[in-house]
Amino acid sequence: MKRFILTSAFTAAIIAGTAGAAYASQYVAYEGQGFSGRSVVISACGVSNIPYHGSYKWYGDGQSGRMYNQPNGQGVAHFTLASDRNAEQRSPVGWKSIFIVC
Repeated sequence: MKRFILTSAFTAAIIAGTAGAAYASQYVAYEGQGFSGRSVVISACGVSNIPYHGSYKWYGDGQSGRMYNQPNGQGVAHFTLASDRNAEQRSPVGWKSIFIVC
């Protein structure tokens, strides 16, 4: 009986965590132009450094993204990606970090 209860609680926690993550804005940074090469998805709240600068896609799903030309969100935000619109750029990007507002 205990095994069933623990398994059910664990499964419920995974489903709840996954459901919450499904509605987060995402910044996808690509190594190459035209969305090519390696990529990384950034969706965590707060500041994240951007490792690739070849191109990007933004999926606005509730949170806006403040873009910085310096690492670690230093300096003044250069641009803000909308919380309710998608965006993309096929050519190189100068942004070095993002602050996702949650």
